[in-house]
Amino acid sequence: MQEKQRQVYDLLEITNRQFNECNALYHAVAQRYGLSDAAFWVLYALRTTHEPQTQNRMAAEWGQPKQTLNSAVAAMVKKGLVELCPGNGAHSGKIVTLTDEGRALAERTVEPVIAAEQQAMTRQGLAEVEQNCRLTQRYLECLRQEFEKLRGRGRVCPARRLSKNACLGDQWSPLQACLP
Repeated sequence: MQEKQRQVYDLLEITNRQFNECNALYHAVAQRYGLSDAAFWVLYALRTTHEPQTQNRMAAEWGQPKQTLNSAVAAMVKKGLVELCPGNGAHSGKIVTLTDEGRALAERTVEPVIAAEQQAMTRQGLAEVEQNCRLTQRYLECLRQEFEKLRGRGRVCPARRLSKNACLGDQWSPLQACLP
């Protein structure tokens, strides 16, 4: 049993270091472009999504604290990079959209990052990237379930997981991977 526990600890250390290294890579690239992490992810989300984005939706889908994201958006509005437009419906929230200046900034900052990501994925091989995506999503779902048990009830964190189709476009459900 001790051997298995040691293996779990070793894997936890590797996994958490990898997650932290990934975060550090994106932090460094955001800084290189003179952007806060939150501003970078706002530009990234607006550049890569095909659906209207409210601040609440971006915060939930990109794992950003609402206050941090809202502060970044407010600063970006002042700089003329984004604008807030009324959403459809009484409770839909304001839609965040890029201005011409914001689009130009995203082209200079986010587009090279996306190109680098695409090159990295191509070098790794798409089959491996797809497998990694599935396995990471499964781990996140299982981890979320275990963290929910720590509280005894309710969700520990908001629904920040990718939709079941977001990763690979198939019908695989990450939640099913953790159920007995």
